[in-house]
Amino acid sequence: MDKTVITSPSAPPGGPYSPGLISGDLVFLAGQTAPGATIEEQTEGVIAKISALLAEAGCTLADVVSCLVHMTDLSEFQRYNAVYEKHFPEPRPVRTTVGAQLLGSARIEITVTARRGPGGAA
Repeated sequence: MDKTVITSPSAPPGGPYSPGLISGDLVFLAGQTAPGATIEEQTEGVIAKISALLAEAGCTLADVVSCLVHMTDLSEFQRYNAVYEKHFPEPRPVRTTVGAQLLGSARIEITVTARRGPGGAA
């Protein structure tokens, strides 16, 4: 199986893992977190990192087919969802959201899988 690592200066890895991988026509991104004082700020930062990594793979948020979201406080879901909704176009990806303990001051972490169309970068 061929795998191509995706990196972006906007989303450096925080440990010994690949920020993203391309395998065939699928793009897998590691969970992304971002600094910020509020759930809205962190969500905006996470989506910006995801967008940067997707761009390196020749994709956009419109190519995302699945999101896995971890949140430290599920009572912030509606505030997070308002930010998410304005960035992901219809048809939106399938999504699972779970409560979790995250590292550091992260309140949210989003992992995505996308599908590259014809002509995507390698």
